[in-house]
Amino acid sequence: MDLRDYFEATWTARGRLLEAAGKLTREEWRREFDISWRSLQRLFAHIIEVERSWIVEDILRGKYAWAGDSEIERLYATPEAARVRGQEVAEQTRGTLAEFVPTRLQESRQGKDVHGSIVDFTVEQILTHVFTHELRHQGQLQAMLRLLGKEPPNADWI
Repeated sequence: MDLRDYFEATWTARGRLLEAAGKLTREEWRREFDISWRSLQRLFAHIIEVERSWIVEDILRGKYAWAGDSEIERLYATPEAARVRGQEVAEQTRGTLAEFVPTRLQESRQGKDVHGSIVDFTVEQILTHVFTHELRHQGQLQAMLRLLGKEPPNADWI
């Protein structure tokens, strides 16, 4: 497996989680918990939009503007809308992966570390951070589904 495979496995698990979320009521989709981004709706938005921001800004060196609340509400109004947005972002990420894997992974990019200091990262480090970021949040999504009394899907890769 290489980074492309890791992303595909992560997106497959995301799809299973969105499928489970598709069975929720509107109120359940938006219900707030004392976890992370508070609701399934907001957590999926965070996962997908952060993927896009890291790809656009940190790897491709473009401009990314975080969508405001009304735009997030529109893009993530339902689990199906979240799936559509996720697929759009995944296509952009696939293009970036095709451009950088395997030959350009050691290119350097500047970014801020957890302390706010400017440091150099390789493209490989950024891409690894992107998919592991989602993996961590997928556990939170499963916990939220359980708090709603639902049985979460298996999000394992194998």
